Order: sequence, then C-alpha cells, then structure tokens
Amino acid sequence: MILAHHPVLTPTYTKPEHCPKYQSCNAPICPLDAKRHKRVNTSDDATCFYLLESVKHGAKAHFQVALLGELYGVIVRAKADIATSHKRIAAKLESAKKTGSRMARKFRGEE
Repeated sequence: MILAHHPVLTPTYTKPEHCPKYQSCNAPICPLDAKRHKRVNTSDDATCFYLLESVKHGAKAHFQVALLGELYGVIVRAKADIATSHKRIAAKLESAKKTGSRMARKFRGEE
C-alpha cells in the first residue's frame, strides 16, 4: 500500500483552516476560501504564500516534495479567478514569477 494515496492520510484542502499556514496567515484572499470573491484586498494586505509560490519555476515539484501536491492543484484551479478579481494580487503574481522559490530555499537549507 502506498500511503501517499491512502484516503485517510491524504489531506483534503476545501477550506482555509486546512492550509498548513492557516494559524499564521493574514492574507484576506485565500485560494481555499469559497467566499473569496466577496473579500476585499487592499494595498497593505498580505498575499497568500502558497499562491505566490504556485507561479514560480518548478512550483509543482516543490509542492510535491513538501507533500502538498493536492494543495497545489487547488491553488492552480483558483489562481485565474483570483487574478481576475484582484488586480493587486495579479500584479504580485507576475512579480513572483521572476523570483526564486522560498519553498526550494527551505529544502536546500537556506532558511
């Protein structure tokens, strides 16, 4: 039996509380929030760490190494909707594409 595909052990990311960073996150727009289209994003607001990571080179592999492949899939499906609805986040995603992955640095022991 491969544990990574075991239904009890595989997390399901359907609401913000399921995010590994939920307790420390202060981003008002969450890819896991079904009501995100009703939320407001101001210039002072944080942007979801995982949303920013999802646009970086090698993102899918980074999420998989961190055992967050399912989270990556949810974020990828929500990303276009978020970028369309929130222009500030769209601009941050474009900028994030040009920078290195913080997840990858953590794997390499740089953080």
